[in-house]
Amino acid sequence: MRVSSRLSLLVPALCVAAVASGAPPALQSHKPSAIVAAADARDAYLRHALIWQAPPPLSPADLFAGPDGVFPYKVAEVTAGDGIACTFSRPGVALGGKSAKFICRSADGRDLRVKYWNVVERTGNREAFATVAATRLMWALGFPTTPALPMNIRCDGCPADPMRGTGERGQRRYVAMWQVAVPGVKIVSRPETDQGWSWRELETAIAALPAGEERGRQETHFAALTLLGVLLQHGDRKPEQQALYCAGDFDVGAGEVRTPGNGDATEMLFERNGARACPQAVAAVVDVGATFGGAGRTSSAVTAKMNLENWSKRAVFTAETGPCRGDLTISMAAGGGGNAHPVITEAGRRFLAERLHQLTDDHLRSIFRAARVDQLPEHRSAGESAVEAWVAAFKEKIRQIDTRHCGPAS
Repeated sequence: MRVSSRLSLLVPALCVAAVASGAPPALQSHKPSAIVAAADARDAYLRHALIWQAPPPLSPADLFAGPDGVFPYKVAEVTAGDGIACTFSRPGVALGGKSAKFICRSADGRDLRVKYWNVVERTGNREAFATVAATRLMWALGFPTTPALPMNIRCDGCPADPMRGTGERGQRRYVAMWQVAVPGVKIVSRPETDQGWSWRELETAIAALPAGEERGRQETHFAALTLLGVLLQHGDRKPEQQALYCAGDFDVGAGEVRTPGNGDATEMLFERNGARACPQAVAAVVDVGATFGGAGRTSSAVTAKMNLENWSKRAVFTAETGPCRGDLTISMAAGGGGNAHPVITEAGRRFLAERLHQLTDDHLRSIFRAARVDQLPEHRSAGESAVEAWVAAFKEKIRQIDTRHCGPAS
């Protein structure tokens, strides 16, 4: 029996009901939350996973608005004035992770899991800006990710510290970002939905393919994605920041649907040996909040996230001659699998460069306007010139990629 997840391979066409409740689509339709495959079977999924797909033609206006059918709100309506009115529901500490966030219940009954920034107090989470910019860019280039919606929040009953849920409660306003969940059923080798994949793991899986067209394509797409990660300064790349998931239909008859027996009440599909439940896996980078800054061993809340000064200082490559290595320091949490200062092939460099050149200055302006860089404290007095400064810095990154020549894969 095949179950449709009603997803495209690149942009998640999430049903409004799933988005409205904030729960993963698989749970909404009583589907397994994950496909648990044997380790070698998961390696095979990773080896053949979709890494890049040609994006739809996008105008600057399209890029500003974001993908259709994903969110129940339009950018124009939720970024005007107070945006969305909601009532504080749960603090960020109850949601896991260290980045500032909280859940707010909207008047139309949606639980909005938002990352936020207090413009007046200059506190909160700069990922509210970086995630929007990075996901818009990845969408435009054709690399799978999970879209983000920029929005303004008027939070009623919000504590002074919504991350911890402490302090005096009152009505507070934030610049915020709402990002959807991974759009498909995750593929794991153990009953842990946050298993993800490491960059070295994906690279090793592709290298195990037999020489030929598929291996060449996968190596090129992986090298291009790796170079994009360098351009973004995506150094906080621990495995759970990436996801391997099933796009399209999957076959529940390929295994047994049951709870994992570890106290988790969520049902998962445990594949039988030799069976294959998913016809097409996707390897996506889904958490790109610590980008457009300067990556380091720890992800600084200020310098690693939407910080023009630090981002501009980072070169794309470690040297102007010799083997091409991306200038990227990875976080301690990413470990050896994060591939610090990764090797970039000429095929990967050219592939990404060709796609970057399809973006006009107006496309780039749309990315940074959607991210609302003018609301960052260092840009508050700059207005539209802040957008132009980010566009200029981005074009300098493209120039560095254009003027370099990289050797073939080793």
